[in-house]
Amino acid sequence: MNPAPAPQAVPASGDLSNAEILQWQGKFRCVFVLLVGFGTIALKWTGVLHSDSVVARSMGAHPALLVGAGLIAVYLIFVQLMLALLARRGTAGQDAVILAVVADMALLFGAAYVVTPPSEYSRCLIIAIFPVQFTQLYFGQRATLYNLACVTVFFAVAVLAAANHGMMPDVAERFWDLSLFMVGTLLFVLLQGHIANRLRRIVQVFEKAQEGDFSLEYDETADKMPDAITVVGRAYNRMRGHLETIVLTDPLSGCFNRRGFDQLATREVSRAMRGSHPMSVLALDVDHFKRINDEYGHLTGDEVLREMGLLLRETARLGDVVARYGGEEFEILAPDTAQEGAQILADRIQHAFRTRGFKAVGVERAITISIGIASDIARNDQIAQVLIARADEALYVAKRNGRDRTEIWHPGMRAFDGSLPGRRSIELNALRLDER
Repeated sequence: MNPAPAPQAVPASGDLSNAEILQWQGKFRCVFVLLVGFGTIALKWTGVLHSDSVVARSMGAHPALLVGAGLIAVYLIFVQLMLALLARRGTAGQDAVILAVVADMALLFGAAYVVTPPSEYSRCLIIAIFPVQFTQLYFGQRATLYNLACVTVFFAVAVLAAANHGMMPDVAERFWDLSLFMVGTLLFVLLQGHIANRLRRIVQVFEKAQEGDFSLEYDETADKMPDAITVVGRAYNRMRGHLETIVLTDPLSGCFNRRGFDQLATREVSRAMRGSHPMSVLALDVDHFKRINDEYGHLTGDEVLREMGLLLRETARLGDVVARYGGEEFEILAPDTAQEGAQILADRIQHAFRTRGFKAVGVERAITISIGIASDIARNDQIAQVLIARADEALYVAKRNGRDRTEIWHPGMRAFDGSLPGRRSIELNALRLDER
């Protein structure tokens, strides 16, 4: 039984790898060389095109064309070997890109020296524009500079060799052609590099948005020459607030969703760790919510959650993060808040629920809430997970002790082992902080 081929490595960012690009370009190279290379040789062999060259002067027109065909054959074999190696390895470094660039330019100027009249060497510069553009577009400036270096060296060698054979009387003109080519191409490379850098900036913005982080804004002021990329950046900036609301907000309750809560919690933890500040988490759950759904229907239950979200946002403080974590479960992250402050917040929420009449079920049915509190100093980046787990455990104790109450987590509290149905399964022992 043959082993399965190794999968090709794909960059984690989703960008195309050098191996992927070289593979499809290798197939393009083969087709291009077969059509243009052998087509040119056929036209010169039949006399349709002038076949005078440095090599043809030395060994005859047809032998020179055979040498040119040999160069093309060697190049095609090289490309096939490279494709086979890439298919087996699945990766390619910068050295493979540079090797491919050198092979391209060696074939171009080698074939020109063998089958092209020296007076027409400038055609090679025109043709070289295309591989230079491909190199800049797919491999960046470093590989492009190698490409331009190859063009300069191979063109200069061909011109000087032709001049040595007395077939290049206007050497200065040919080097003037090379100078114009280099100036124009370098300007193009710099422009493309500038565009590539700006594209990378806008990709970073979108990657952050993909992670649910909309804090990064496209910097329009850095675009000295506004163009289509600037238009895309401006459009993103205009939509950023709407996208953040859609991605990070629970549409039913109007609070943050779990993703939004986790993202903001990570940000608050980083800030709290720098100053070793306290923080608290309140876990909240509607008492007997299933009965509301059973008696009034799920539409009424949704309306209760909508009113509950509004009440929590109105009752919480300005810096608190209020989120619907799932079902009738809510979490409040209270930055810079020790246990005493969290208790005051919980009492205020309890009072708001006890005195609030929910329109969805009428005044005849009271809706109460149970709350679990966990507080600690932000000592490491696991603090949010730890506090969520502890608050969840304290919440279960509040429900077990009669509901409509608040319980504060303490080190001796062991309400459940992480497998309680209907609650988030968290293995507390894996998340313990040092009890200091």
